[in-house]
Amino acid sequence: MDRPAFHGRLDLKQKLIDSIDALIGAGHIQGQRSAKPLTTLMSTDCEELSEVYGLPPSLVLLLDAMPAYAGNAAAVAAWRDLVGAIEPGADLTLPLYGFLLMMLAPPRDDIDPSDITGRLSKLHQRLLAGEAVARAEWASLRNELVALSEEKFPPGDRRKLQHSVWEAAAWPLSSSPSILVQMFRSWGILSELVPDPEWSDADEARKDQVLNEIWQEQAPARTAGERPEYPALFRAREPDLAGRFEAHLARANAGASARWLEAVNYLAMLFRENAAADRA
Repeated sequence: MDRPAFHGRLDLKQKLIDSIDALIGAGHIQGQRSAKPLTTLMSTDCEELSEVYGLPPSLVLLLDAMPAYAGNAAAVAAWRDLVGAIEPGADLTLPLYGFLLMMLAPPRDDIDPSDITGRLSKLHQRLLAGEAVARAEWASLRNELVALSEEKFPPGDRRKLQHSVWEAAAWPLSSSPSILVQMFRSWGILSELVPDPEWSDADEARKDQVLNEIWQEQAPARTAGERPEYPALFRAREPDLAGRFEAHLARANAGASARWLEAVNYLAMLFRENAAADRA
């Protein structure tokens, strides 16, 4: 990550911002989860974009993926402004590590056994300080995470998402540039681990039971080539439960969007602080 951002050239930064503005203006990025990656829209790849603009591969992978998570106009604007916050010539090592450390913390204290957050943070901070961290230390923590996840959580338990964030982080960033985007993809969904006071565990269990019953009942229709409208069938069977489930989903999606927006804004703040420190 020793390459200076934009090779120290303001014109390169402006060129990338102009390209992003053109894509937004043409309607290719409109706050929809179906948005294509930045590199696809620019007819390039991550390696070329990194080389041309002098941006670390880990950051390029993030910028590439973010349009698909920018679920509203505010998120699109934040993603665009993230690029604007990068100072040409800056070393982006510190802010990218700061972003990684921020994403390590779980939304709930009860899913952090053995202080995994702190132990992972210490490994990354040792690297940042220039200390060599043996591959065996990373591997040992990854193995522990896998074992804990398999032991503690049944299949489908959403708390496994936190372990996926930790497992992604249990690699050195300098040689594993994909870990930031892997963490980012799971980090937003972790908002679902925060209890919804209007949707209980009993509601979730009943919803699963009803949908399973409907699925089994519709087996002959599926065999006949029909495509049952499961949401409509659910609403007809359990109108109150279905309505509250749809509201719960809307809250969960809004929570995920808010967390992703929070992440983008946080990284932009780190870039600005990094630029201010360089100028001081």
